[in-house]
Amino acid sequence: MKNKITLRKTFFFLSSLLLLTPLGCKKETIKSSNNKYAIPNTISSYAVTPVTFDWETVDWMPTPAGQAQIPPPWVGQGSITSVYGIDVANDHKAADGWILVYNTFDANASGSLTNPYFILYNTYRGLMRIYLYTTTPFNYPSTYIVDGLKVVSNHSSSMLNFLGTDIVDPAQNQLSFSQIEPAPADGSQPLATNKWYMLQYEMAYDPQVTTLGYQDIQLSWFTNYNSVSTISLGGTETGTIKTAVGAPSDPLNTALQNGGAVAGKAAVSFIGSQILNNVSQTGDVNNKVGLPNVIFTKIKDAVSSALGAATGNIPGAIVGIFSAIIGGTSNSTPTMNLNLNSTITLKGTQTSSGSFPSSPTSVYVPGSIITSNAQNYIPLYNQPLGMFNLSARPTVQIKRNHTPDGQGYYTTTYTLTTGMDQILKFNPAVINTSSTGAHIANINALVVAIQNADPTPYYGFQTTGNLEQVGTYTAITQALDDDDEPVTLQLQFQRDLNPNPQVAVRISFDVIPNNGAPKSSIIKTFWANSNIQDAY
Repeated sequence: MKNKITLRKTFFFLSSLLLLTPLGCKKETIKSSNNKYAIPNTISSYAVTPVTFDWETVDWMPTPAGQAQIPPPWVGQGSITSVYGIDVANDHKAADGWILVYNTFDANASGSLTNPYFILYNTYRGLMRIYLYTTTPFNYPSTYIVDGLKVVSNHSSSMLNFLGTDIVDPAQNQLSFSQIEPAPADGSQPLATNKWYMLQYEMAYDPQVTTLGYQDIQLSWFTNYNSVSTISLGGTETGTIKTAVGAPSDPLNTALQNGGAVAGKAAVSFIGSQILNNVSQTGDVNNKVGLPNVIFTKIKDAVSSALGAATGNIPGAIVGIFSAIIGGTSNSTPTMNLNLNSTITLKGTQTSSGSFPSSPTSVYVPGSIITSNAQNYIPLYNQPLGMFNLSARPTVQIKRNHTPDGQGYYTTTYTLTTGMDQILKFNPAVINTSSTGAHIANINALVVAIQNADPTPYYGFQTTGNLEQVGTYTAITQALDDDDEPVTLQLQFQRDLNPNPQVAVRISFDVIPNNGAPKSSIIKTFWANSNIQDAY
């Protein structure tokens, strides 16, 4: 029996895309009725419009006369390549969806720039990258950089819900997130002056942002340095963290600052197509992310399969993955952003800790209503961030049959009953028919049953789904048939075990730019509500 999902292959949403590209640093007030790019029925005002520049081609960043030249982040002194690799460093092209949102570099500034930064955002992937350059002299022993992002508002926002987890809870908004950045692969110290730092965050679409004034909501980000003697992931000492590790709220930074021990859930984030190779070695694998080697190997295979299928159908290639973005790029290799749940333990005496100069920093939220009272820099791109989101948890119908069939099997059936088109919200600033917009294709929503323990030891266990180990989870996932239609998920046992696992829904789709740019593929899993029905 097939479970038809109301949400099918291709979606188009009509809206105009707001793309602002001011040319100077000046004050300006614009009435929406006279500006085709402004938000309708509002008044948009730029207090200070950041200077724009071509980040793809500049040999040196825009700096005033008398200040030492600063190379761009992806090449030269202090570049990010030693931390993230060449594929991530090269992934910044406007043709692939990257746009400039904020910038404090300015060749006409009245004095030398202090710790300048600029922010790029990928409209097709929902990724925001903050590029910070340190100019203030400071030299402290440090082993790790910790950064974080926070929504500053009296209104609860879902913008950060995709951060720090591989299974998202649409019913609970998180307002802050912190992460430990990976150590440089070349063995250099992470803390230095005249050095670039890149902070990446995956944003979720929050439609309420367009109803909030600039005074109602801001984004604040911080960067700290810390030393800690021991870090382990999943109970395994890692020696040196080679990939980002993040968690909701601020447990990582608090633990590091206090120099104490803490153990808890964390999300291991892989940025780039080569990162899994960078955190492992051949032969015995020897991975550095705290997962059993057999699981780590399966994840590597899953990532390789997903990357290999980037030009084809993704749902059949995402076994072992709950949360990932496969970014289409003009380069030959797609980029991967992958989140896996793990546990982290921090121990040791703090030898040094503190904040970066000029940290924290707050900015207005793109898409919010800007009036003439706004002060300082406002965003160059003033549309809501994020590609999509769920407005509520989906519901899965669980039917438990307590009467055995002719072969002695007890059957439990899982069916997605929520009309996904009612709760799945795409950002209309991106999903539209304009030349700068995109459309959605190859969309699937499949049920996931999260087992508290591996069910395979039970005699007679059968399933119509796939048994997957994803990070710390053991899961049975709904399968697709030869026509890419969902097969009803059933678990069968030879004795009445009355299974009642947690349920989730894994969503996958392609984002195809209307201008012919390479597509991106997004995989995201959400916790679901259970509606249990017993049949005797």
